[in-house]
Amino acid sequence: MKEEDEIRMKCGNENKFTVPEGYFDNLTKEIMNKLPEKEEIIEEEMTVPMWQRVKPWIYMAAMFAGMLFSIRVMIDLTSGDKGPVNTVTNMDNDQVTDEYIETILDHSMMDDYAIYEYLTDAENNYN
Repeated sequence: MKEEDEIRMKCGNENKFTVPEGYFDNLTKEIMNKLPEKEEIIEEEMTVPMWQRVKPWIYMAAMFAGMLFSIRVMIDLTSGDKGPVNTVTNMDNDQVTDEYIETILDHSMMDDYAIYEYLTDAENNYN
């Protein structure tokens, strides 16, 4: 507060700025007179090619087609159809030979314990 009081004592409380009489009365008229004249802009009609009008619709149709295709692929992958594996389980036991089973086990990369667990789980599920 002391600093403010010192400044007021040095400078005073009066407003030092003054405006001439009637300055704001004619201000807008003078500013408008000083502005340059506005030029009229002539708009030419542009013809939009057919491709420019149809392009967004074609892009949107392609997007939906891609989404439907990807959803269809995802449904097919998760539907449970495992291809050749299911055909082996649907075969009769007479059709499956020991050589075929050994080949499948070699390619399955399972050790004896994993095969044992799989077979015991399979027996438990069917009982």
